[in-house]
Formats: sequence, structure tokens, C-alpha cells
Amino acid sequence: MPPFGADWAFFLDVDGTLLEIAEHPRAVRMPGGLVETLRAVAEDAGAPVALVSGRAILDLDRLFAPLRLPIAGQHGAERRDAAGELHHTQPRGGALGAIHEDIAAFVTRYPGLMLENKGAALCVHYRRAPALAGLVEGRMRRAAAALGDAYAIQPGKMVFELRPATADKGRAIAAFLEERPFRGRCPVFVGDDATDEHGFELVNGRGGHTVKVGAGPTCARWRLADAASVLRWLAAYVEYAGGGNGKS
Repeated sequence: MPPFGADWAFFLDVDGTLLEIAEHPRAVRMPGGLVETLRAVAEDAGAPVALVSGRAILDLDRLFAPLRLPIAGQHGAERRDAAGELHHTQPRGGALGAIHEDIAAFVTRYPGLMLENKGAALCVHYRRAPALAGLVEGRMRRAAAALGDAYAIQPGKMVFELRPATADKGRAIAAFLEERPFRGRCPVFVGDDATDEHGFELVNGRGGHTVKVGAGPTCARWRLADAASVLRWLAAYVEYAGGGNGKS
């Protein structure tokens, strides 16, 4: 892992990075000390922290309450900056709503599939039916093609997602880096799957540090084993800053 720096700003994925992935998005468990560690990084260590996740902002606020961080939700389709202002990236019209019924009908035909409507994005999870991965991918790619260039298909861990084509984690991190308190700092992005590669590419290009959690190919430059390792690493950063190397 890279040596700690006093000018870091942290951008953190959630599922698979801060939280272990569960069979259902609502079944995740919050590790003891996670919320307090994130608070300590942002306040005691003085390093800005933003969550950059596929989840919606409302869901993330519920999970991390009472902490209220800057957040890029739904891969950046919605973003709350450090001042609390909301920004949205969503194609005009009701195209996604119109296709929701078709996708829902598809999911009901196959036990083990789960449809998640995030508002700006639609996801089909196949964790309970991994043999259906190819079928799900084909159906979601046909849906993306029917929607034209306004939406893109986003593969993830046991999930395929339709998201606005102009929203990805790299664009979301770039927007944060134009704003205080992130502007002028060294970006550090930690993520675990294909949805994070846009963010890794952006941060690598900005001279920051990129950390892949778990196995698998990646353009990230560093690697941690699991969510527990990420929590220990963040706690170590707080100790580093408390030693006089971080916030004065």
C-alpha cells in the first residue's frame, strides 16, 4: 500500500469495499466501528471523505446514519456535494420507466432473480441463480439497445444494471475534485468490482492512489483483501494523522 499522505481525499465504494456483499442489498451488515472510523477520517484526520456507490443516496444515508457524507449515488446519476446540494444526471423522458414492466416480467419467470429499481437505474441481481448470468446479460443488453445511447449496461458482482450513459464513478469523482474540500487534494479511490474501473482510471490519471478490494483484474495500482482490511487501513490512517502528520 502507498505511504500515507496528509493531503489525501478518500472516495470509497460501499458494497464489497466497506461492507461485505450480502445475498440481498438490504441484508448487508454494518461492521462495528465503521461509521466512527469514517467520521474520524473526515473530522479528526481532516481528510475529506465521499461515498461513491451504486446505491441510492437515501439508502446510503440510512445505512451510515447519523453520519452524513458527500455521496455519489447510482454511479453518479445523483450526487450530493459537501455543501449538501444535490446534482442529478438523468436522461429526459420516461424511457426507463417504460421498460421497467418488461424487465419485471422477465424476472418473475426465473426464480432466484431479483429486480431493483433505484430510480435512475434498473438492476437485475442473479446471486441466487448464477447459472442465469448469460440469460440476464442478454436481456439487459437488449433493453439497453432499445433505449438507444441514453443508457448503458453496467456489469457488477452478480448483477447487470441499466444506468444513464453519462453517469459513472469516474465522472462523479472528477466533479468532487472541482469542489471544496476535495479540490487540490490527492484522490484515493477504493473499490472492488467492474463498476469501479472508471473511477480507478480517473484517479490514476490524476496521480492519485487506487485500491482494488479482493481478487480480479483491475487497473488499480494497489490491493486489499476484503472489507475488514479496508476498515483496518482507514483506522491506521486516523492513527497516522493523530501522530502529527495529518490535520494540524
